[in-house]
Amino acid sequence: MYLSRIDMDLSDSYVRSSLKDAQKMHRLLTGLFQKSRQEASLLYRVKVSAGKVMVYQYSNTPVLRERLRDGVHLFGERDITGWLESMQEGQSWGFDIVTMPFKKEKQGEGTNSRRRFIKDQEERLEWLSRKASQNGFSILDVEENEGEKLNIYHSSEKGGKMTMDHYRYSGRLVITDAQAFRNGIIQGIGPGKAYGLGMMLLVR
Repeated sequence: MYLSRIDMDLSDSYVRSSLKDAQKMHRLLTGLFQKSRQEASLLYRVKVSAGKVMVYQYSNTPVLRERLRDGVHLFGERDITGWLESMQEGQSWGFDIVTMPFKKEKQGEGTNSRRRFIKDQEERLEWLSRKASQNGFSILDVEENEGEKLNIYHSSEKGGKMTMDHYRYSGRLVITDAQAFRNGIIQGIGPGKAYGLGMMLLVR
């Protein structure tokens, strides 16, 4: 498993347009691999700070450097397999994740359920606690911050423009099941993984 950081130049018009369209950003980053997002186990997180755009990525293969386009630079990359294998029950980590808390609601008799964004904060935190338990950790403390809506532009045949609400959660956790925790890091947590959600960043 690899962790990489991609830096993007805001003066580049394609970079700027990708920041406004999560579907275009998805295509740009998936294009750095010779696989689909799922095949590459690609998770990513876009951070914009002080006029800089940094993208952190997990993937099961290295970035193909020959696929980097103008305005997109590989800052660094390392194999984190050993780091993942060192995860043990009882370890405490600082965490940071952007995700969309949701619940499934039936649309009518005999129809499939649809995901609905959770608007109530208490319900959102309960959702996060359930996801933590499913992914081998418990939350010691957490802060919730609302993020800007993600705009996703599909063709009219695929539904046209979509928006996704999401929140950023940061705090501390303790590992309760090391294998489930490793799987959660690799697979991501919650929906919207193609659009930069679900990647959990850890700090000591």
